[in-house]
Amino acid sequence: MENHNYEDFYQTIRQQEKSFREKLQQATRCFKNVMRDSERGDIKKLHKDTEELNDVLTHLNDLSAGLNKTAAGFDAYGYFNGGDFTRQMVELCEKYGVDIKGEAGIYEMFPFKVRVDAENQDIYVNRKKVPCMRPQQFVADMKQQVEKYTKSPFNLDQFLNELAAAYDLAIIVRNSGNPAPRTAIDILLKDIYAYLAPTAKARKEYDLQQYAFDLSRLYTAGLDEYKKDGRKFVFGTTKQAGKLIRILDGNGAEQFLGTIRFY
Repeated sequence: MENHNYEDFYQTIRQQEKSFREKLQQATRCFKNVMRDSERGDIKKLHKDTEELNDVLTHLNDLSAGLNKTAAGFDAYGYFNGGDFTRQMVELCEKYGVDIKGEAGIYEMFPFKVRVDAENQDIYVNRKKVPCMRPQQFVADMKQQVEKYTKSPFNLDQFLNELAAAYDLAIIVRNSGNPAPRTAIDILLKDIYAYLAPTAKARKEYDLQQYAFDLSRLYTAGLDEYKKDGRKFVFGTTKQAGKLIRILDGNGAEQFLGTIRFY
């Protein structure tokens, strides 16, 4: 199977773009000459400059056709279905320090979900389609998005209040509506998420990845006490399949959280 590399294609088309740009600049100069000639009434030079302009435009038309042929010659289907795009994307993530996990077209660039639709040559970040087939540009954009997201404002106290309230609600439900006595037990973080985002609309506005990122920032903060009522809290793990939430700690190392307990 033929290997595809977007950078090879990019360098080829860049050379054609350079030639096109030079001719376009020449066409602009010729057109300015034509305007000056007509303004001054220099018909002899006007005739000469319009002929030169026509030659340049013909050349531009040939260059444009060449650009179109090169673009049409890029095998996007083979590039995606052969796995070259995803392989290069993963390699560049590792090179530029972008956290990535996953396989078979489903990846996580914490805190974003990335899906590569090889059949249609489309990329989705969370639910948004991203028109990009160049791994180097895509990874650079994702690195910038992750850094921007990481630096975004975060109200730690508000999140902890909501997390504690959801935990308490989960305890009440587990005790069949009887709020007392409050039992300090481990509750799955994914179960708590169901209380934080109880509807499809809420889950769309606040998805599991955003929840994981907020947990990551809480975990990184190193707190262990809920100041509102003095209770301590601690994260735990679980052996239940599919119930762990992957986060990154302050050093960029992955951690897996399963439960939380307020006591």
